[in-house]
Amino acid sequence: MVTVNHENLEWARNAAKLSIADAAKKLGFTSSSRSTATEKLQKLENGDRPPTQPQLSKMANVYRVPVVAFYLDSEPRKSDLGEDYRTIPQRSEDSVANAHLAILLSNVKARQSITRDLLEDEDAEPLRFVSSASTRMGADRVASSIVETMEFNLKEYQRRPSQPREAFNYLRSRIQSIGIFVLLMSDLGHPQTTTIPVSVFRGFAISDDIAPYVVINRKDDKRAQSFTALHEVAHLWLGTSGITGTINETSSSLEQFCNRVAGRILLPRRELTALSKMHNDSFDTALDRITDFAHSKNLSRAMVAYSLKLEDYISQTMWYRITEWLLRDHALREQREKEQRELDKALGKSTPIDPNVVRRSSLGEPLLSLARRSVASGALTPTRASTLLGVNPRKVRTFLNPERLRQEG
Repeated sequence: MVTVNHENLEWARNAAKLSIADAAKKLGFTSSSRSTATEKLQKLENGDRPPTQPQLSKMANVYRVPVVAFYLDSEPRKSDLGEDYRTIPQRSEDSVANAHLAILLSNVKARQSITRDLLEDEDAEPLRFVSSASTRMGADRVASSIVETMEFNLKEYQRRPSQPREAFNYLRSRIQSIGIFVLLMSDLGHPQTTTIPVSVFRGFAISDDIAPYVVINRKDDKRAQSFTALHEVAHLWLGTSGITGTINETSSSLEQFCNRVAGRILLPRRELTALSKMHNDSFDTALDRITDFAHSKNLSRAMVAYSLKLEDYISQTMWYRITEWLLRDHALREQREKEQRELDKALGKSTPIDPNVVRRSSLGEPLLSLARRSVASGALTPTRASTLLGVNPRKVRTFLNPERLRQEG
């Protein structure tokens, strides 16, 4: 029988930055002649008595974590996934967001484990490309192997200039076609309070020869998502799992290698030569040229700037200035978009978004198809399906088959 790990109750409260007294109040605990509200919560955290299901649901809502976090064998840790390839500032700049990231990683690891079990039941063959490469091969050879295996067509990716969403969807379809599950995730089910910013993580990979996972921060720019996706695919080719942050020269040599692989795929040297004469450009001119070029190729400006620096087409100082400006610009755009959404909501102009549509898009069709087959055959129970999909067990079937709900309605 699966039981609650009482130690995780305290961990989740601390992650939410709540004292035990404040948490007891928010959870609706009241004092009695036998014990105070705080003491009642303390007994749950000490394991003196188990919490009820309604109490767990209330804790999940107040602490902004999924209920599954309370059942984990130990408190969520980033190291459960693999290496943390982010730089020191990215690991520590936002303690709350990093706590949410730890829960997200544990949640995704549980999904990946279920995915592997289901595929093994279907006698899936191991994927040969996982762990097939090494850094000794060089970035060009690894990039060529990825392109050939995925049958990736750069011209098709670039076919719709300044339409990064379409370009990313094409790239995602090619990655998924070879057996890699690509998920877009950025929160714990509460977008308003648990969204994990791009400054904390851009993506991560779970290397597995049956069910490899690539997870990308949904809040990131679509152009940046394409680069991150290929960066994580490079990790799978190398057989390494871990968390990725922003492009940074202080990143590990392995991270820089994966950056080069992704860059070689999306921006071959022959195309970069169009920006080869930039050493005498002013900052504004360089930024304008990079922006125009990046948008025409459906690339992120950060990736183009990084590639230019690697080829010595711009100076180290110029690269630093451009990188810092792009980070500030991204933060400002996120803030403006948030304020606009709040204004639209206040004025009644916002269009309701069906969270199930967003969730299905985030999970991707390969994972949804696997879940449909497994639920239909009885290999996947509604309870396990709820963990895999992130939906209520009673709503699994309508989530997987929304057309059935429309027909019944």
